[in-house]
Amino acid sequence: MGSPLDSTFGLWLVSIWLQTLLQGCGLLQAWLYFHWYSKDHWAIRAMVASLVVVETFQIIVYFQVTYLYFIDDFGSVPGLFIIHWQDSIQLFAMYLSAFIVQMYFAYCIYAFLEKKKKLIPIIIVVLALTGIGSGLAQTLITIRMQSFEQLDSTKAITTLQAACALVCDITITSSLVCNLGKHKGRVKSTDSMLHTLMVHAINRGMLTAICAALNMILFLALPGTFYFFIGLTLSSKLYMNSALATLNSRQHVVKKAHMSDPDWTQNAIPMETLSIGRSTNVNEDGRLQIIVNNETRTDSDYKRQMFTEGML
Repeated sequence: MGSPLDSTFGLWLVSIWLQTLLQGCGLLQAWLYFHWYSKDHWAIRAMVASLVVVETFQIIVYFQVTYLYFIDDFGSVPGLFIIHWQDSIQLFAMYLSAFIVQMYFAYCIYAFLEKKKKLIPIIIVVLALTGIGSGLAQTLITIRMQSFEQLDSTKAITTLQAACALVCDITITSSLVCNLGKHKGRVKSTDSMLHTLMVHAINRGMLTAICAALNMILFLALPGTFYFFIGLTLSSKLYMNSALATLNSRQHVVKKAHMSDPDWTQNAIPMETLSIGRSTNVNEDGRLQIIVNNETRTDSDYKRQMFTEGML
């Protein structure tokens, strides 16, 4: 016969074990990132550092409150139902990590779209802001609660947060896949690189979207249990790992493209995309006329390019 705690703190322990595994993967990826890409734009390095700090803080608080439930309050069954401030704080840390990664991918899409097509990044930003806003509201509500038995009263705000995360992930994934697919052409190495990036985008979005869907469905379908923890607690670790995997896989993507086309080199530039600031005309009398156009780049343009080149 199973324990009556199987559906609550049994899931709690399973989720903390899975979170620990993903936290270890994230820390390893963070170390590899700073080792391989130490010359990335400072904003990207700051984003990675903030993710590591927030996720490390979250797992520390998660372990601390677990110790409180099972060691400090050992044998106190009523104590297992009490919501401590650590529960609410680590909940918001997870939402904050998701927000950071969603904004990162929103800027990726913004940087690669044409100037007149900025609706998708705006939608992603609105969804991300709505998600972090509802997450903050949920955090404040749970701080005021006394027991896990009152979690059902947060159905509306929890559903809103999970739905925003789900729609945001689907929007990010579909936008990346569509825009990368549009740039495919006749260059084999470029097509290979774009195909790999599209596969990575689908894998990343699928994992985080599944977690958001599980969080919402299990919270509504199985009230009074912690089954929704599987989707909720793993989502932030997957966000961290997906962002770091995207950054760390850049060298692999380039090497894979190089292997698919032996005639291609890293410094090769497709001629159809090369813009030259000089043109030649032949006059009626047969003389050759050379027209030179000067292109001026500002410091802000250079900084934007450096930031963009480090994203994907």
